[in-house]
Amino acid sequence: MAKKHDPDYLPQQSRYRKRNIVRYILLLFSSLVYAYFYGGIFPYTLLYLMLALPVISAIHMAIVCFFFRLSERVGERTFVKGECATYHLILQNASFLHMPYITVHMQMEGRFILKDLKSVHLSLAPFSSREFKYRMPLYFRGRYDIGVNYIEIQDLLGLFSIRRNPFEKKSILVKPRIIEQSDKSISEARISEGEIASGFHESGNNEIKDIREYVYGDSFRKIHWKLTSKLSKTMVKDTRNELDNDIMMILNLNKSGLLDEESLIKEDCVIEEMVSTIYYLLRRNIPVKLCFFKERPHTFRASSINEFNGLYQILSEVKFSGDDDFESIYHYFTDTEQNSKLVYVYTVNLDASMIDASHKIRNRGFDIELYYVDIAGIDDDDIEAKNDLADLLLKSNIMGYLLTPRTVEIQGGKEEVQITREKEKGRVRPKAKEKEKVKAYETQA
Repeated sequence: MAKKHDPDYLPQQSRYRKRNIVRYILLLFSSLVYAYFYGGIFPYTLLYLMLALPVISAIHMAIVCFFFRLSERVGERTFVKGECATYHLILQNASFLHMPYITVHMQMEGRFILKDLKSVHLSLAPFSSREFKYRMPLYFRGRYDIGVNYIEIQDLLGLFSIRRNPFEKKSILVKPRIIEQSDKSISEARISEGEIASGFHESGNNEIKDIREYVYGDSFRKIHWKLTSKLSKTMVKDTRNELDNDIMMILNLNKSGLLDEESLIKEDCVIEEMVSTIYYLLRRNIPVKLCFFKERPHTFRASSINEFNGLYQILSEVKFSGDDDFESIYHYFTDTEQNSKLVYVYTVNLDASMIDASHKIRNRGFDIELYYVDIAGIDDDDIEAKNDLADLLLKSNIMGYLLTPRTVEIQGGKEEVQITREKEKGRVRPKAKEKEKVKAYETQA
């Protein structure tokens, strides 16, 4: 099996096919001239043989295509970043004829997460099979198509080909890691839903907004005992008081740069911080609203840990592919969401327009926290400039959190994602413990 590692492999195949066609035409013309001028058994036999070769080649290709078998297996379909997926490919020639030209074209997304999963060129002897096993360390969050895109089988002369598509396109979902947050500073004046008991916030206790059947994770304080005794099944009441206040979490899905490993690591860092914060809040029954703009505004609300998986699924698949005016999106959500005064903003790049919009929104009575990885216009090593920005945010009563990505350690192996620059150099270190400028969050395996 000869692997083609160069990116010009497919154009080369097209050039080879054109050359084969030209060569065949020249040979056919030569045999025709030879038979016309010299005649006899041998010249005409050669001419008829040249005319019959494409037909024989086509019949051969039809037979081997009919007896060709393809099998793909993926162990699991859902993973958490840092785990490994296994992919098994089996190609079988069940005919008595040789298959000399087979090209397996792999999915581009699968080739991105596994560099060895490249298109290959091979041949199969009669009644033989080839097996390929790949172990795919999963470094990046998202949904990826993996496996075979299509298989191209050429005829003996290399004049034409037939494509065979797999019966099912294989895909896997890689979810972000949930980092345990032992403590998170949240203003209790802004978390007015419910009460605080043993470090956990219960749902509000004044106005009943819904009565439903008990599900795992609900507090026993919410059980509606009278209705439970009448219906012979446990019913709970969802309540809210007049000061009910959700935490609004706005995600900036604009492109963070080129589609490369470093950009994906930064994007995953933002998503993992967001997922971990949502998990922390919902475990304490603090309601959150996930807001982002993807072709249109999207808002998803969750009020208990039972609704976490819905937001987790959304954030696992969402892509940073937008090119919109985030300042307008920022104002849109803060204008339309009336009962959310505490706003968390998550972005890969923090720029001047976003800071200016945060000042304006802060002056309208919102509490704002900014989570970011990079600052536009500031070099990674410029610690002084980052501290000056932190001072500016603190003076405006805006909390800023610099997120610091780290490499991913794969379970059961030592593979690591290498970043082109040292992340720790861009980390902001507070000048004094009593007045912390920026809290750097480090994602860990």
